Amino acid sequence: MNQSRSRSIRQGRNLPEVRADNLSVVVEALQKLQPISRSALADATGLTAATITHMVNELEAFNLLVEAPSGERNVGRRPTLLSFNRQRGQLIGVEVSRTRIHAIRSDFSGQALARLDRPFRPTSSVKKGLSTICEAITELIDPALPLLGIGVGIPGPVNSTQGIVIEPPNFGGWRNVPLTSALTERFGVPCWLDDDAKAAAYGERWYGAGRHEETLLYISLRSGVGAGLIVGDRVYRGAHELAGEIGHTTIHVDGPLCECGNRGCLETLVSVPAIMQEARRLGLDAEDPADLHRMAVAGDVLAQNIKDRVYLYLSAGLVNAVNHYDPAVIVLGGQLVRAWPDLTENVARKVKGRSFGYLSKDIRIMESMLDIDASALGAVAIAIHNILRDPAEALPGTSHAEFSVVNS
Repeated sequence: MNQSRSRSIRQGRNLPEVRADNLSVVVEALQKLQPISRSALADATGLTAATITHMVNELEAFNLLVEAPSGERNVGRRPTLLSFNRQRGQLIGVEVSRTRIHAIRSDFSGQALARLDRPFRPTSSVKKGLSTICEAITELIDPALPLLGIGVGIPGPVNSTQGIVIEPPNFGGWRNVPLTSALTERFGVPCWLDDDAKAAAYGERWYGAGRHEETLLYISLRSGVGAGLIVGDRVYRGAHELAGEIGHTTIHVDGPLCECGNRGCLETLVSVPAIMQEARRLGLDAEDPADLHRMAVAGDVLAQNIKDRVYLYLSAGLVNAVNHYDPAVIVLGGQLVRAWPDLTENVARKVKGRSFGYLSKDIRIMESMLDIDASALGAVAIAIHNILRDPAEALPGTSHAEFSVVNS
C-alpha cells in the first residue's frame, strides 16, 4: 500500500496498547482501594475475572504486588488481598521552575515518601543547571531501594516524546536540551519529561481534584498562565504539543504585547508579573499578590480594583475554555491561587453565569488539592504509566546503583 495513503487511514489500537490501558485501570483501582481482592478488583474496574487474573499475574511477575489473607472471618476460604509492594522500588518526580526545584520520592502507588525543595535559577550554564537537578535527585533517593524511574515537569515548550526542553521563556540559555537522555545516562533508569502544567494536570487527575474524572483542565496561575488538558485519561497535546494553552488566548484585542507576539493574551493580564506591574503603575506598595490581597481586605480600593479586573479577565478565559473543551472539572493552582483565597469562588461564580447553556450548571471549578506537589506528583504518575506500557523493558531486574554527583 502506498505509504502516504496509509497515513490518511485512521489507525487501530494494537494489543500492547490495550494491555497497557487495562494495566493502567488496574493500577488506578489498586491505588484507590488497596488492599483489595481479585473479585472486588474485577467488580470495581468492570474487567473480567480472567483479565484481572492476567493483569495481576503480570504485576506480580515484576514483584509490584504483595498478597495477604483477609482478616474477615466469613464462611469458607478467606480472600487474598492485593497491595502494592512498597519495597519494590522508588520513583522520583521533579518540578523544575524558574525559582526552585521541588521533588518527591514515591512508591509505585504514587504515595509521597519524601520531599525536597531547593532554590534554582536557570542560567546560560545548562551544565550547571543539570548538575543542580541531579544533585537534588541524588539527595532524595533512598539507597536501600531500587530506583525505577524519574519524571520531570519543566516550563514548556518541550518535546515530550524525545525528552527535549525546547526553549522556555526566561529560562537562561536552555535551548534544545536533551534532559531525559542526560538523566538516564546519569542514573541508569528510564526518564520522562513533560510541560510543568501538563504534569500538574496528570497529578490532579490521578491523585488530586480530578481522581474521578476522565476530562480535566488544569490552569496554573503564577509567572505565566500554563494549562494541561486531560481527555480520556490522556493529556491532549495537539499537533505541536500546544493544545490547551489558555494563557495565549486573546482576551483583549488591543491589550499589552505578549512575548508570543500577540496582543492581549490572558497571560499579559492575569499572570503574577502582569498583576504586580499594574500595582506599581498605580503606586501601590506591594511586593507580591499576597500583599495586594491583604490591602484589599483592609479596604484599599485600588488593590480591590486590581483583583476584580483579574477575576473578570480570568473568568472570560475560562468561559472560552468551557465552551471549547467542555471539561468535567477545571482545577486552578499556582502562586496566585494560594495568595488570593477568594479567587476560586469568585471566578467560579462568574464563569457559571456566562458559560454556554446547561454547561453553566454542570461545570465544576475547584482549587488544586495537591498544591505545590501537583507537578512533581504528576511527573511520578507519568513515570508510572510509561512503565506500565512496557514493564519488561522498564523493569528488567532493576537494581540500585551508586549515584555520583555530576560536576558543575
